[in-house]
Amino acid sequence: MKLRHDPFHVFRGSQTPAGLYARQKWIGEADTPGWQTDFQEVVEKLLADQMPDGSWQHAITATITALFGLHLTVRSADGRIGDALNWLLSNIQIRAEGIEVQTEAGVKGAALEGLPFVSSRAEMLLIGAALFLCSIFNRQSDPAVLSVYHRLNNDNLINDSLTRDIASMHNIFRALVVHPVYAHEDLTAAAVGTYADLQKKEGDWGNRLPFYQTVNALAHLDLPAAQVQLERAFARLLETQNSDGTWGRCDTEWNTFLCIHALKNKGIL
Repeated sequence: MKLRHDPFHVFRGSQTPAGLYARQKWIGEADTPGWQTDFQEVVEKLLADQMPDGSWQHAITATITALFGLHLTVRSADGRIGDALNWLLSNIQIRAEGIEVQTEAGVKGAALEGLPFVSSRAEMLLIGAALFLCSIFNRQSDPAVLSVYHRLNNDNLINDSLTRDIASMHNIFRALVVHPVYAHEDLTAAAVGTYADLQKKEGDWGNRLPFYQTVNALAHLDLPAAQVQLERAFARLLETQNSDGTWGRCDTEWNTFLCIHALKNKGIL
């Protein structure tokens, strides 16, 4: 697969966490003074407002945003990141009757810009994001983390009610695909099957699933049913790339980041 336009141009000089990741990993600027200065400034800004309890603003969305930014920059967890993950997990409790969640209401899509999550039921956003962040920060084997994954699996997450709530399912799916064990569970395969039912011949999933995020999530998996969908989606990427190398009409840097990350996961770029 050969792209018609250079997809990396949008990241040059970028000071967003995604841009810094691209400049370090894909453009090769990690040893340059410019990247190092930008990196230091962004990381200091991300950490500046962390509260003593580990959160940002005592708010779930703000904490998720900061942690994802730190994942794209510092990459490895330290004590401060550990405190933030613990704070997120403290809002999720396993009860006999199910998973009990304490979360803020009214999370809007705009608050999730630059994140691999979508506006959904607040409790599903928290569960999906907390598990995702714990997994990518190498806490995938933490008993508290595994207990939530285990309960989701035992409760047959991909049931009729949640299948109708595609946004919530998508946020949980993001957590499933990055876990070394649960990426291979029947739960994940069932979600991939739901996505397959929704995918159109043009390669997208309609208005119920964000195209670029879905491509990125599926590209974490080696399941044949995911690969079939990606082949259609990658053909669409080839056809719809903008002349400046980006994708989409808005949020083009973030969309392009998701696309390149997916393509590289599959060894295409």
